[in-house]
Amino acid sequence: MRTRGLIALAVVAAMLSWAAAAGAADAEGSAAEMIAFVRQGNIWVARVDGTGERRLTDFGFCGAPALSPDGKQAAFHCRGNQDVYPDTGFGQIYLVETAGGEPRRMKFDGILAAEQPAFSPDGKSLVFVGLSEVKKQGKDDEAQVFATMSVSIADIPSGKTRTVLRHKNSLLDAGYIYSHPAFSPDGQGVLWQQSGSDVSGGFQIVDLKGKALFRFPSKGEDPMPYWGPSLALDGQTVLCYSPATSDTTDDTIYFVDRKTGKMAEVTTGASPVFVRNGAAIVFERWTNRWTEKASSNLWILELKPGALPRRIITDASEPAGAMLRK
Repeated sequence: MRTRGLIALAVVAAMLSWAAAAGAADAEGSAAEMIAFVRQGNIWVARVDGTGERRLTDFGFCGAPALSPDGKQAAFHCRGNQDVYPDTGFGQIYLVETAGGEPRRMKFDGILAAEQPAFSPDGKSLVFVGLSEVKKQGKDDEAQVFATMSVSIADIPSGKTRTVLRHKNSLLDAGYIYSHPAFSPDGQGVLWQQSGSDVSGGFQIVDLKGKALFRFPSKGEDPMPYWGPSLALDGQTVLCYSPATSDTTDDTIYFVDRKTGKMAEVTTGASPVFVRNGAAIVFERWTNRWTEKASSNLWILELKPGALPRRIITDASEPAGAMLRK
């Protein structure tokens, strides 16, 4: 897959002045040099240079991994037969030590099913998409399932939960109302993706009470989706991507400036995450995307002028980096 022009040097200077300082923070710990990813339905970890691959699960049907800020734990969801809540298709969240061990299924107060976890900056909480109040209406093939969908935060040791956003009576056949929530680096905000369909939807940043702080696109319908938001250490630059919607388009990664609402193209790819404490990103690129031979590899791009992406891990998707540290 070809690489579109990387960010212009002027844009790098304007939007990524934090990258050099972030790179100096690598010495804080090995977590900045770790990634988690999915391979054939299982969760793996490795170093960001692609070495040291290690599998953490072996029961399949898992996805959406997240790394704790210290790199010692991975959270993820699974949709095996024992995990999916009846009639919903939604699974459950697990925790596992990255050094190895038995994955532990989490229980959250008032939550029947939970997916897409992300750690808080202190590593003590998870934000996730949750289901509650599930109800089924109609019979047989005409039955419809409704539920309250939420962006919720749970204390890991106790399972005590609080709700940031809630949408009651969501028709589950219509897809996710909320998706891929993540904390801001200061822990005072939550980013989340609105994926209304395959060809629409943007993202928002809200405070911990659910008040909207930033929305992209700012207003109106945009023909392109912008998904998977994460926030840089400067608190202003959002990393996201626009997935390909046909075999004539490419997945494309962007930076969005909260102050101006302007976006800058970074490279082709999907599901980007910050690594090396914000000095680089890891992302996936697909080959034969629209065929039965579709496969994905992970690539890394240093956030500095003139850098080019390089492939680090084959047969892998859904990368996750450790939470950025303030």
